Formats: sequence, C-alpha cells, structure tokens
Amino acid sequence: MIVRGEGAYVYADQGKPYIEAMSGLWSAALGFSNERLIKAAEHQLRTLPFYHLFSHKAHAPSIELAEKLLEIAPVPMSKVLFTNSGSEANDTVVKLIWYRNNAIGKPAKKKFISRLNAYHGITIVSASLTGLPANQRGFDVPLPGFFHVGNPHHYRHALEGESQEQFADRLAAELEAMILREGAETVAAFYAEPLMGAGGVIVPPRTYWEKIQAVCRKYDVLIVADEVICGFGRTGKMFGSETFGIKPDVMVLSKQLSSSYQPISAILINDGLYQSIADQSHSLGTLGHGFTASGHPVAAAVALENI
Repeated sequence: MIVRGEGAYVYADQGKPYIEAMSGLWSAALGFSNERLIKAAEHQLRTLPFYHLFSHKAHAPSIELAEKLLEIAPVPMSKVLFTNSGSEANDTVVKLIWYRNNAIGKPAKKKFISRLNAYHGITIVSASLTGLPANQRGFDVPLPGFFHVGNPHHYRHALEGESQEQFADRLAAELEAMILREGAETVAAFYAEPLMGAGGVIVPPRTYWEKIQAVCRKYDVLIVADEVICGFGRTGKMFGSETFGIKPDVMVLSKQLSSSYQPISAILINDGLYQSIADQSHSLGTLGHGFTASGHPVAAAVALENI
C-alpha cells in the first residue's frame, strides 16, 4: 500500500521507502510532490476548476498548452485534440483517420497495421492495436481490420549472421508484403512507438525507421507515432520521433505530458489531416466527438507547467 511520494521515492503504509525506478508507469517525469506542479494545480482549481470545450467554448490553459505543443513538435503540426489517457487518444486517432478517409472519398482505406509486442492501450480499439497476447486473450480483440507485423528486436528475431541493416530490410519488406496482400487502397495507417516500451524496451535497428517510412509513403499509408512513453525527454530528445528521425502525420502524447499529476493526453495532427476533417465536419454540421474532461483546465495547467 503506497501512501505518499517524495522525489524519486514512494513510501509504503509501514513507512518503508522504495525507489520508484519506473517513474510510476514511465510517467512521473519530475518525481513525486513537485511543488511547482502542485501550485499550478491549486491555482487553477481556485480560478476555473473545470470547464468543457464543447459548443464553441474555450479556456486559456487548453489554448496555451496546445500552442506550446505545436511549438515544440518535431515536425509541423496543425491542431491539437485533448483526451484523458493514451488509450482514449489512440482510439480517437483511429476514429479521426476513418472520418478523414470517408471525407476524401477513400471509404475502403480503414485498416491499421501495428507490431507484435507493441502496447497502445486497453480500450477496445487501442487493445486491437496492441500486440501483446496478455492484453487480448479473452477480450475478443483485435477487431477486424487490425494487423500486426514483426517487432524490431534484433537480438531475439534476427537470423543468424543478419546485420541490423539487413534485419531492417526484412521488416520493411514484411510491412510492404502485408500492405500489398491487404491492398494498399484499404490500409490507412502504420501505428508504432518510436522505441517499443512495454514490449521490452526495444531500440529499433539501424535504418529501420528510414525504411519503414519509405514503404508507408510509397503506398499513401499514414504514420502515427505513439509517443506516450517516448515523449518528453525519455529517449534523450524531447520526442522519440526526433531521436529516430521519424516524420509522423500524427503524434500521440500522454504520461509525462503532466508527469501523471493529472490525467491528460494530446493528439497532434498535421494540416493535411486537419483540413479534410474540417471540411467533413463543416458539411455534416459538427464533429461528433469529444469527452467531458477533454483539455481539462487543471490538467492543462499542470501539463503546461510541467513542460
């Protein structure tokens, strides 16, 4: 029973301290009981403890946080959509891409490819993206239309004598073969963590991301970077996409976004996706999606102070 935290330590109910070596769930970036984050939350609670972002409403913390995320993004992004967890964010990304492909006249382009041993969450769609059997057995997932290619673990999965570059060639060829087998006109996006986290902290082999991206661009397959674990300095740069030279169309952020002091996640989309979604929502009269706590002012204020 953990009763309090201070810095890198958490304390059990009998007073015994433990070093929290995993930062909670890869997420308490600034440790426990950080006074600046506590003060940011308290100030916002006393100012505007809650408001929503529906019906043309807005509040300053969500606007300022969105602007900051667009400023520090490693590639040009257009808009930010807030959700409450990485799982919710990943579900939302799938919905938005389905919506976008309907808007641009590609209603068959709905399939998603992720990787074995990947972790993207535990809601129904994100659990379908996840490639860990323990998170799928007994739950009737993955849903139809979700596929998995091999994970980039050179030590475990390379053939005898196969270099990192050759292993990357084989994985890129596997992805291309799956796209061709399913039909490029049906594959919407490739979904991946820059560095695989829960699947074993797997650093991709040399040239992997360069070759994977080339396949995706060849077949008009969007690239979604799940930065929930890799974001905010975890790989040495602000985002894992910077560390590995990825130019994603969509980025998903959570966990260290607020050091997990408040539940919040963010989706960053580029302008190409945004314009199609905006045109479709205009013609339909609304974008029928959102959460009560999306961009919660307290969570946004803490995240902004955390950054």
